[in-house]
Amino acid sequence: MKNSSPFNFDECTLSNELWPDFINKIGLIKAKLAVRQSLDLQRMQGSTSTLPVLILETCGTALVNSNAVKTFIGLSYLDQGMVLIFSSKLKAIQLLRDN
Repeated sequence: MKNSSPFNFDECTLSNELWPDFINKIGLIKAKLAVRQSLDLQRMQGSTSTLPVLILETCGTALVNSNAVKTFIGLSYLDQGMVLIFSSKLKAIQLLRDN
């Protein structure tokens, strides 16, 4: 079975700048709230095989199959408290661990 995702991770580059740029754009408090909402979605509707995604352009959140993330970006270890930040405009992703 092929892993599918509504996100085009295969077209994305890995970035270390999405999170700092997001904070500069909306502020630290709102950025942390957006991450918290993604993690809340994971706790309420997710499972051990899902990963929350924070969509920067809309501040929306979604769940994706963690195997799709592993397939597209090659990460073999995903832990609780992790959020994948996704920018469709920049075609970039960044994995963030909530502390």
